[in-house]
Amino acid sequence: MKIPLAKQKILLGIALTVLAMALFSLKDVIVKIMSGTYPAVVFMWAQMMFAGLLYVPIILIKYGRRSFWPGNPILQILRSTSLITGMSMFYWAVSLVPLAEATAIAFVAPLVTTSLSPFMLGEKVGIRRWISVIVGFCGVLVVLRPDLGGERLGYVAAFGAGISIGIFYTFNRLLANKEPPLLNLMYSSVIAFILLTPLIFSVWVPVRQEDWPFIIGFCAIAAIGQICLFNAFVFGEASILAPMTLSQIIFATVFGYLFFSDFPDAVSMLGILIVILSAAYIAVRETRSQ
Repeated sequence: MKIPLAKQKILLGIALTVLAMALFSLKDVIVKIMSGTYPAVVFMWAQMMFAGLLYVPIILIKYGRRSFWPGNPILQILRSTSLITGMSMFYWAVSLVPLAEATAIAFVAPLVTTSLSPFMLGEKVGIRRWISVIVGFCGVLVVLRPDLGGERLGYVAAFGAGISIGIFYTFNRLLANKEPPLLNLMYSSVIAFILLTPLIFSVWVPVRQEDWPFIIGFCAIAAIGQICLFNAFVFGEASILAPMTLSQIIFATVFGYLFFSDFPDAVSMLGILIVILSAAYIAVRETRSQ
C-alpha cells in the first residue's frame, strides 16, 4: 500500500529529528572525550564559526547583503549570549557527570520557556502546564539530589545550562515573527562567534595533530545536525516533532554507556523519566497552542 505524500513528509521529518538528536549526542561525546585537553570555549567557537560559514553564503544568495544587519540587534545579542552561556555550562557539565543525566537536566529548557512566557511573551499559561513545569522541576531535583559538593557541581551546571537555553528559546519565540528562521539561525551563529572570539586568545590551546579528526568531526556533526533539524521542521508539524527531540536523552544514555560505561542508577532514571514526560507534555501543549 502506497503511503500518502503528507504522511511521507511527516515520517521524513520524524526521521530527520531523531537523526539530529543522535548527532547532537555524538557531538557531546566528543566534547566529553576532549574536555581534559581543550576548554569548552574552543568547541563553541569552532562550532559557531563553521555554522556561520554554512549559513552566510546561503543568506547572501537568498536575502542579500542588507539582511546581515538584524532588525533587533539588542535582542539578537541577548539571544546569542544566552545560547553561548547555556552551551558553555552544558559542556562543563558533561565533563563532570554522565552524559545522560546532564542531558536530561538540561531538558528543563522548555519548562523554563513556559515559565517565562507570561512575562516575556505575554502568553497565558494554564494550570495544567504550570503543574507540568513544577513536576518537571521535581524530576530534576530527583536527579540532582541536592548536594553542592563534589560532582554535584556538574548537575548544577547542567541545570544552569537548561535555564540559559530556556531563555534562548524564549528569545526565539520573541523574534520568530520579526525575522525569517534562517536569518535567526545565522544571527545566533555569527553573533556568538563574534562574542567568543576575544575569549579564544586567553584560553587557546594548540591543537595536537592527532586531535584534528575529533575537532573536524565535532564541527561537521554539529553542522549536519543543525541542517537535519532545520529541514525536519520544514517537512513535519512542530506538534509532532517537538516531543521527538527528547530522543536525545535516549541517545545520550546509550552513548554514555558505550563510550564511558556510564549508566544512570534507579533514582536518576526515575528523575529522567519525570523530566521526559513533563517536557513532552509541555512540547505538545506549547506547539498546539501556537
